[in-house]
Amino acid sequence: MEDALWSCIPSDIVGLISSRLVAAEYFIFRAVCKRWRYAPMIPPPRPCQPEKSPYLITLRGNTGIVEFFHPVYNVVTTTSIPILKLRGSRIRSSKANWLLMSQANRGMFFFNPISNDIIELPDLQQQNENSFSSWTFSCPPDSLSSACFVVGFQYIGNPPIVYIIKVGDNTWTYYNFYDDYDDDYNLFFSSTGCNNPIFFNNNTIYVLGDKGNLGILTINENSIPSWEFYGSSFRSRKQKSIRQIYTVEDVDNEGMLVVFLSHHEGDVVEVWKYKMNGKVLERERITSLDDNKTLFVSSGGSCLKTCVAPGLGNKIYFPMFHNNNKGVFYCLVNCKYYSFDYFGLKPYSSPNIFHLVRPRSCIWIESEND
Repeated sequence: MEDALWSCIPSDIVGLISSRLVAAEYFIFRAVCKRWRYAPMIPPPRPCQPEKSPYLITLRGNTGIVEFFHPVYNVVTTTSIPILKLRGSRIRSSKANWLLMSQANRGMFFFNPISNDIIELPDLQQQNENSFSSWTFSCPPDSLSSACFVVGFQYIGNPPIVYIIKVGDNTWTYYNFYDDYDDDYNLFFSSTGCNNPIFFNNNTIYVLGDKGNLGILTINENSIPSWEFYGSSFRSRKQKSIRQIYTVEDVDNEGMLVVFLSHHEGDVVEVWKYKMNGKVLERERITSLDDNKTLFVSSGGSCLKTCVAPGLGNKIYFPMFHNNNKGVFYCLVNCKYYSFDYFGLKPYSSPNIFHLVRPRSCIWIESEND
């Protein structure tokens, strides 16, 4: 009798109810009965994204169109009008609502995809051009409380060569430290530049080396920046197995988290905690995220957030999609990749990342009111 009561609700009403549910709530709803499971979902005209949830921004550089992926609702929305300035550009780094962009060989500028504001930077010097594989910046470029430094890293030196400008200055400054740090050649090495440097509030930048150890660059406004190096190298076997690295600031623990994507014995995901205790690097592997949190990782910009929706705690969102632009996250408990596909008959799941799409120019940004 009770089954008949909820099964008699009109399909359009059931669809409206389901369209207001997110993540785990929606799958609990589908489990009520067979009729509810196959009820069509009516999505809102534009996702009402919770303020605390980041967006994944994808730039279609050939057209200047920006796509917004909303992880809670698992949908992609697109800007209706191409932005001419973005054609031929590439996303380099993110902080709050702002993206650091490069264009052609020398152009650099900031872009805010929420407001469409643009802040120009001086062109890179012609003799250097844009051979810098990773970038970061200290704070939003429109900040009134502190100076914004932009830093690029070129991984052909040991330690890396650094390119710096303070927003408002007219020229970039180039620093090659090789002669000064020759004795540290075997201590720190980074050839790939595949992870994003983390810029902390005290004007220090954490850069992860290929061997798993840590380089810390300190920015001094009126003097030459300085490097320090910490930690031992991972074993050779582990170093060779790593194919992708993501780094993110861990604000609560005053350090950073490192996500290693490895091809050793399958697609293995490991999360490591890095923290400085005085002059000693404390480094340990963790198997879960504290306080029911969600990680959003991408090259150039990542963030660690308190669980943004039911069912998303202890998960890692990667910049990857399966069919029809459905976002993919990794569950640290089940050691599998999943996707909440509201229109599919069953959720996507896989133990590996085969057949997943990874856009070339995409990055997470935090929502406007965070």
